[in-house]
Amino acid sequence: MYGALALAMGCSFITAQAAEAPLSPQDNSIEDLNNLISEVRPDDFNRLSTELPSDDTGPNMTKEESKAYLKANPAEFESLLGNMLKQGNAESLEELLPLYEQVPNYDPSVIDWGNAIIAAKKGNLDKAVGIYRKINAQLPNVKILRFQMAMALFYNRQFDAAQSEFEKLRADTTSDADIQVINKYLDGIRSQDRWSFNGSVSYLDDSNITNSPEQGTMLVRPDGSAITYTSPRETGKGLNFSVYGDRKWLYDNKMFTALHLNSYGKYYWDNKDYNDITAGIGVGVGYQNAVTEIEAVPFYNKRFYGQGRNGDGDLHSYTDTTGIKLSLNQWLSPKVRYQGLARYAESSYIDRYDYNDGEDWLLANTAVYFPNGQQFWTFGVDYSTRDSDDDSLAYDRPGVRVGWGQTWPKGYTTKLDFGYAERNYDGEDFFGIKRENKEYSAGITAWNRGFSILGLTPRLSWDYSKVTSNSPFEEYDKNDVSVELTKAF
Repeated sequence: MYGALALAMGCSFITAQAAEAPLSPQDNSIEDLNNLISEVRPDDFNRLSTELPSDDTGPNMTKEESKAYLKANPAEFESLLGNMLKQGNAESLEELLPLYEQVPNYDPSVIDWGNAIIAAKKGNLDKAVGIYRKINAQLPNVKILRFQMAMALFYNRQFDAAQSEFEKLRADTTSDADIQVINKYLDGIRSQDRWSFNGSVSYLDDSNITNSPEQGTMLVRPDGSAITYTSPRETGKGLNFSVYGDRKWLYDNKMFTALHLNSYGKYYWDNKDYNDITAGIGVGVGYQNAVTEIEAVPFYNKRFYGQGRNGDGDLHSYTDTTGIKLSLNQWLSPKVRYQGLARYAESSYIDRYDYNDGEDWLLANTAVYFPNGQQFWTFGVDYSTRDSDDDSLAYDRPGVRVGWGQTWPKGYTTKLDFGYAERNYDGEDFFGIKRENKEYSAGITAWNRGFSILGLTPRLSWDYSKVTSNSPFEEYDKNDVSVELTKAF
């Protein structure tokens, strides 16, 4: 049945009728969600008694005779249901699905898909979205199914999730007409004056909080004397968290102002001297449409830290950072997106640590390539630099990144990331070494879109980092395994 459904769906799945659909996601605009999809000519069920798929010109049959015929001819029954699923024909599906369940070896995915359409028609969009996610995990290549799910998310005001699905569809279609319709929905999403929140929390079991070398590491000076690193590594168990909230106010659906709030950090319940929390605010102005978004954001961040070995178990003010960042998101084609970020920041530490004061510059460039709706690649080139009165703390850091994300059968998704950078310091440190560090990173994250706990999607992650250096005191490597719970709302 999967193959028959995929064939019935076709490649071009949106018509002018969908393009003219209202884009307001208010509850009273859901009047005919099923009529917004594909070539919608919902037949009255009574018509089935006179026009069967196998014989449009045959003798008329009663409704009961039609039902008996369909039940006795499963292939034609499934073909008919496939067309109804494509059309979003909720009324006929509601009547025929119970009959289809009586067919030997019926396809449960047809039942689920039909129930999602019926739930959306009745305005029960929470239920519809849940079913759509389940069936989309089973049939990730069926475009009309993803389109129906994206629309249900849109009308359920889950705009971030809807935007992600519409962008996947756009990357997976070559039809200009389909792309125009998808862009209208993306414009509709971006035209909403709304709050957007997302957050995550993961368990921490950090065996090297400060990224220190191994105890006993020895540094031999040019004069032959040696220094041994004797301090044990700091360890801690706790939580890593982040929360972001954004609000936009649009003018003429193109220009906007925005408020950005964020908080992130680490909390160790067994080593509170290394607790580290940052909170920030930014106010931006920008321009956007379906393929371009550019924004300038002055920002302020406040960092609180337990002060490490000098701590008393409580958080204390540590750093104030002010700056500005310019960001650009540009779709170069339906399959390629460029993300650029330029950031300047000036950090001021409390008196005890004011030798860390300095200015930071970052230029990050990322290309995201979507070969299809189930895969993406990221390629990044970054450059950051830090200026400081203390040359031993000033550095240049060029780096590269690559990532691969893939959706697998049954809703499983994996993401691989690799990175390499070189951090070269301007001056010699306390030990007379002008440090040159090479930084390596790798990670894999896996999750299932159909599985959640209290509305949170768990993600299992493994991250590896390694630093080699001309200074042995800079070298370390470590592995981190975590279970992260994420939520966008």
